[in-house]
Amino acid sequence: MQRFVVVLVAIFVAGCAAIPPTAVRHPRRVWRAHRMRMMAIQRFRVSAQGAVRAGHHGGSLALRWIVKPAAYQMTGYGPFGRLIFRLRADAAGAHLRTGRGHFHGASASRLLWRLTGWRLPVAGLRFWIRGIPAPGPVARRRLDRAGLLASLRQNGWTIRYRRYRHTRTGRLPRLLTLTHAVTKGPGPVVVTIRINRWDVT
Repeated sequence: MQRFVVVLVAIFVAGCAAIPPTAVRHPRRVWRAHRMRMMAIQRFRVSAQGAVRAGHHGGSLALRWIVKPAAYQMTGYGPFGRLIFRLRADAAGAHLRTGRGHFHGASASRLLWRLTGWRLPVAGLRFWIRGIPAPGPVARRRLDRAGLLASLRQNGWTIRYRRYRHTRTGRLPRLLTLTHAVTKGPGPVVVTIRINRWDVT
């Protein structure tokens, strides 16, 4: 059961040497323009490596995530391409397939709460992965010298952006960590996502 919980945490959850961001004269102005470009992205595919640590437990897997305006599908693979899970969510609800069977819920967050007892950032991640806050209150936001997000605190999660990569759409996150100091369960949850490929359509 503990391994299954760790795998589900990894759902929410992409090397090269880090290059310091190039400083700009007006980082807040750059940030406003960048945020608008990222908000305009409604369809994308991400290939990434995910790692999670929950207390003394941890694991890693390969992730494939396809996002559309009203739906998404995330798939996790283990060694030798073995399917670990497939999560699909749309207006009709959420469907999760694992080695334990098929599960259905009104939403991905409710489904995972029922199976793991943890509230996980399903809705927020589709924004955070683009390097922008999710809709709603932001507890803290810090920009780097290039006018991009360096860190964000929202909905109980702290997101730190370690690296970005240049794409035709703009600078998109390459490496980020998400931390939640949960009060129940095995301990604080730390998720690392290293994105290998972005496909924006």
